[in-house]
Amino acid sequence: MVDQEVAREMVAAFSAADFPRMRSVLADNLCAYITNRDGGVDQVIGADAYLARVEAMDLPSAQFRVELTQLVTIRPGLVMVMVEIHAARGANTLHNHAAHLLQIQDGAIGAWWMVEALPAESEAFWSARP
Repeated sequence: MVDQEVAREMVAAFSAADFPRMRSVLADNLCAYITNRDGGVDQVIGADAYLARVEAMDLPSAQFRVELTQLVTIRPGLVMVMVEIHAARGANTLHNHAAHLLQIQDGAIGAWWMVEALPAESEAFWSARP
């Protein structure tokens, strides 16, 4: 898979909450820097640890979608992805934007940097339970 295809596959899998599909494009030793509620980052090491964090969001309980809005190859092996996020659970809604810088090697994401436009709102939405 070429770099942009890997990025597109990850966004599609995330939007579908398809965890095995997500896992298929993550390197075992993934190093991810994920936005936290304060606008800083939490480092997550390992594909399974990253997926455990995503599974804790309980994506299937939300009307959720991620739309790819822009995809740029910075250089071979480095792709920037912009997305728009929409989610709803009962009366709670979320509309957010995020940038993802993905380092891709041998068809797998080995490093991932994430920046969200509204980190506190995102944290509040995903931590609330119906």
